[in-house]
Amino acid sequence: MLELLIWITGAFCLGGVLLALAVYKDVFHPLLYLLGQCAFIYVYMPLRLISNGSLFSYVTETQGTFTQFVILLCLLALTIGCFVGSERASRFAVRESKLPPSRDVLTRGAYWIGLIGLLCWLITIGGRGGLTNAFSSAYGTGWSEYGYIREAIYLLIVALLLLLSPEAFDPQSKIWRWAIAVLSFPWFLQGLLGARRGPTIVIVATIGMSWYLARRRRPPIVLMLAAGLVVGFLVIFLVTNRRSIYIGSDFDVSTKNMDTFFTANEANEYIFAVGCITTSRETGTYYWGRRYLAQILVRPIPKQIWPNKYVDFGVPELLQNAGVALDGLETVMGWAEVPGAAATMVADFWVEMSWLAIPLCGLIGWGYGYVWRRAVQEQGWWTTFYMILTLLSVYMITQSGEAVIFRFVILSVPAYIVWRRARQQVRIPITVRYA
Repeated sequence: MLELLIWITGAFCLGGVLLALAVYKDVFHPLLYLLGQCAFIYVYMPLRLISNGSLFSYVTETQGTFTQFVILLCLLALTIGCFVGSERASRFAVRESKLPPSRDVLTRGAYWIGLIGLLCWLITIGGRGGLTNAFSSAYGTGWSEYGYIREAIYLLIVALLLLLSPEAFDPQSKIWRWAIAVLSFPWFLQGLLGARRGPTIVIVATIGMSWYLARRRRPPIVLMLAAGLVVGFLVIFLVTNRRSIYIGSDFDVSTKNMDTFFTANEANEYIFAVGCITTSRETGTYYWGRRYLAQILVRPIPKQIWPNKYVDFGVPELLQNAGVALDGLETVMGWAEVPGAAATMVADFWVEMSWLAIPLCGLIGWGYGYVWRRAVQEQGWWTTFYMILTLLSVYMITQSGEAVIFRFVILSVPAYIVWRRARQQVRIPITVRYA
C-alpha cells in the first residue's frame, strides 16, 4: 500500500506540473519548483529506500502509509491553493505603472543594504580567524556570538534582488556588474567551499531566475529542466563529499559516493518525517502554533538579553532540530533523533497543528500563486517579493517552518522599505498651462 501511495504522489506531482505549464505557460510558475522539490523528497527518496530494502529497518509499512497519505493530502491542498491564487493570469501581461519607481533609490538602497551585509559577513569570518581558518575544516563558515550579525548575510540576497529587479537591472554599468559579483561571492563561497546545499541553491536561483525576470523573459523548458538536474546533481555531490571539501584538504572527491545520500538512517529526511508524524500521532502531542509564535516574538530578542528565552516561553524543544522531534520519538520508533536532522515541510506542519496542516498548505499554495500573478502582471515590488518566496521554498520544503519565518522577515522587511521609498520619491511631472 505504501509503495502504491508513493507512485500516486509522484503521478500527482507530475500532473500538477504539466497542468500548470499548460494553463499558465510559465516555467517560473511556483508549482513547478514546489512540486518538483516535493517529488524528490516524498517520491524519489522513499522509492530509493524501498528499492535497496533499508526503509523498513526504521519504519513500519503502516507508519509509512499513514505518513504518505498525509503528504498526499497536503500536496493536494498546496496545489489547489496555488491554482486558486494564480487565477488566469496571462503570460507576461505586465501592467505598466504610470509612475515608475525611482531607480536611484533602488540602487542606492541595494548598495547600502549590501554593504551592511558584507561587513557583517566579514565580521563572522574574522570571528573564525580569517578566511583560511573559517574554511579549513569540513562544513566551514564564519561565526559571531550575535545572531543578528550571523544572519545579516541574507542582506546580501536582498541587495542582489533589488539590483536584479526589472526597474534597477543595468548590466551595462560597470559598478552594477561589480556589485553583483562582490555581493554574490560570500554566498558562492558558503555554498561551494562550505559544501552547503541551501546557500548553493539560493544563490543560483537568485542570479538565474532574476536575470530572466528582469528582462521579462523565460528560459526554454529544456534549459530549465537541465539546470534543475545540474543543480540537483551539484547539491548531492557537495553533501556526499562534504568531508573532503575545505581549504587544505586533498579534495579527494568522487561521484561514487553519491548513493550514500539515499542511505537509510535516523537523519534521512523521509525516515525522520515518518518518525515525527508517527510519534506526534501516537502521543497526541502538538504545538498548536507555539513554535511558530516563538519565532516571531522570542527569537528576535538576543540571547545576551534573555538567555533562557525558549525555556521561559515554554518551547525548550526548539533548541534542537526546531523541536520537530518530540520526547516520545525513541519510545515510539526505537531510535533517537540526530542533531541537525530536518523533518521537511509536511512533518513540521503536522507536528505543529495536526490535520490543520492540510488547510495551512492550501493557504501557502494560494499565497505563492497570488504573488506570482501580481509579479507577472505588475512587476516592481511584487517581483522581488516573489523571488523571496521562491528562495524560501527551499527551506520550507526541505527543513521546517521555523527555518522560513525569520528568513522571511530579514529578506522582506528591508526590501519593502527600499521599494516604498522608491515609490515615494518619484518625480511627478507637472503640466503648466498658460492662459
